[in-house]
Amino acid sequence: MSHRQSTLRTSIVFLVLLIPLIVMVFPYLYMISMSLKGDGMIIKSFTDIFPKQITLQNYVDVLGSGPFGRYFLNSTIIAVSVVVGNIIFGSMVGYAFAKLTFVGKNALFMIILSTMMIPFQVTLIPLFLLMRELGWIDTYAALIIPNLIAPMSIFLMRQYMSGLPNEIIEAAKIDGSTEFGVFWRIILPLAKPAVGVLIIVQFLGSWNNFIFPLILTNSEHMRTLPLGLALYKGFNSIDWVHMMAASCISTLPVLLVFIIFQKYIIAGMTSGAVKE
Repeated sequence: MSHRQSTLRTSIVFLVLLIPLIVMVFPYLYMISMSLKGDGMIIKSFTDIFPKQITLQNYVDVLGSGPFGRYFLNSTIIAVSVVVGNIIFGSMVGYAFAKLTFVGKNALFMIILSTMMIPFQVTLIPLFLLMRELGWIDTYAALIIPNLIAPMSIFLMRQYMSGLPNEIIEAAKIDGSTEFGVFWRIILPLAKPAVGVLIIVQFLGSWNNFIFPLILTNSEHMRTLPLGLALYKGFNSIDWVHMMAASCISTLPVLLVFIIFQKYIIAGMTSGAVKE
């Protein structure tokens, strides 16, 4: 293949990949552009995407509003608690299914997997009734405890830990380590790639959760960011510029979590559990 043909082929591949990239980036460009516009300024055409006059007043207004800070705090507390719970309980249960032997293990694991096929709308009313009976409506407990362990977390950790060699467990037990010691000091550190994926998935799901906070809370004090963003939509108009500014701020924690833990995703795809 000549140099010209190679260059042409590379250019065609680049152009083909550029189209979906533009499609994916455009909504974020639109959001950032709207957040930097002044009140009353809207995007009427494609050329209006780039603001002629940039202002950060929308961000100042959003950050200066009392409710937004409370919404941000609520979302942070809930998301961090859910992530920590899924790491602890998901990894422990996943280890049990991957490396321990007990009666009914496979049947119980299949039951857990089957719950992933049930739409969450089916469990919404029973969950609300249970939270009401426990007196947890409009509390952190209602938003955190039901989500402390997810079937997906168990499945992810079990599948990853199943690939770890049993020899390292046997060697640790010969050295006098307990079952929990094997899990905590050996298996969990080796499962960092799976834990990284688990953190990203659970944080994103909890941070963007809208339905459960909407159903299980009834006061402004307990609202989360998705509910707070919905308040910018009125009956007759939408406060676009402030909504977009708030949306930009709310995406920052998700981007930060992904940037921090993306290396574990790459590690899980490129490395094995044991090096010779």
